[in-house]
Amino acid sequence: MFKRFFLYISLVFLTIACKPEREQQLAAPATRLTTSLDNVRLRDAPGEEAKVLQHLPKGTVLYDLGEVSDFTTKVRLRGIELNEPWLKVRTESGTTGWVYGGALNFTMNDSSELAKLLMQKRLLALFGQNLADRMAVYRQDFQKAASAADLAKAYRSGTTLRDSLVRLLQDKITVTDPHELPDLFWLEQTMPGFVPQLVAEGTAYYLFWNYKNLLQKAQATAEAADDDFVHLALAIYAEDSVEYFFPTWMIQTSDYGGSSLLGRGIHYQILQQLAETLRKSDLFEPEIRHWKTLLINDITGSYVTYWEQATKITAELDTILVKNYPILTDADKVALQTRRKQFDDPAAHKISVNQQTGD
Repeated sequence: MFKRFFLYISLVFLTIACKPEREQQLAAPATRLTTSLDNVRLRDAPGEEAKVLQHLPKGTVLYDLGEVSDFTTKVRLRGIELNEPWLKVRTESGTTGWVYGGALNFTMNDSSELAKLLMQKRLLALFGQNLADRMAVYRQDFQKAASAADLAKAYRSGTTLRDSLVRLLQDKITVTDPHELPDLFWLEQTMPGFVPQLVAEGTAYYLFWNYKNLLQKAQATAEAADDDFVHLALAIYAEDSVEYFFPTWMIQTSDYGGSSLLGRGIHYQILQQLAETLRKSDLFEPEIRHWKTLLINDITGSYVTYWEQATKITAELDTILVKNYPILTDADKVALQTRRKQFDDPAAHKISVNQQTGD
């Protein structure tokens, strides 16, 4: 009996050990990739001259087989130049071949050396060594922020870095067809706290702060200053918690413009919150004062049109002027008082009000 059992176990072991290599590969865990555009070519070897085995549609699932070409290829995909290696992959149906790294989406994971390699190549090609290094520093600062001061530092460096990245992308992306923009939504993985969005009628990318994600970081620290700051930001960008060109005191009427909502009480409420947040802590003073300037400009700017009727506008302006907030500079107060007098006769001062009627 014992001999039979031993023989059975031995046969099972030999059967498993002798499985074909392909079956072992199918059983082994592999990095999951997806194609980021249509008509991605699966080739029999790395390089643009290799034979095409299949044309893969966007969203095709592929599995990394652990081989990367020892060279990179410069390729312009959808208006942007990349310089990435080729990867050996397997399709879900079992076909193996090579695809260009720049045509793939992947998830950044600390345990995935492939993702790190691809992301490094991609960032270097798009932004150069200096900005790629700055992005790495920012990621580390953001992820390791343990105090309100740490988060304030990361917020400022991230905002400055974002502005540089956006300017460079505007210069580097050549849009010939707005429906053929490169997929840059993966930037969210390299710039934690930000969310990429298409702007300018879908012809350009911009990175916006996602304050809902930032709130999680703020709540993890012991201090309240960063919580108060993020709650202020959430009030300013109340629609979806994402920073945008049109804060809550404006109504967007086109992709490039909008009207002031002065007269609804929003300016008054936000100004109160700005003043109160700054009174509690000056840790985020530059950012708070910047938002204050934007709000005052929305009231007093010569280019501003107004959504509400003049009577509602003057009522809110009177309430703001009576409060005399310490956050307001003398110049702010003069500008507000001047605009208040002009609203006694908007037409005489060429001020457009009651835009909601279309008049």
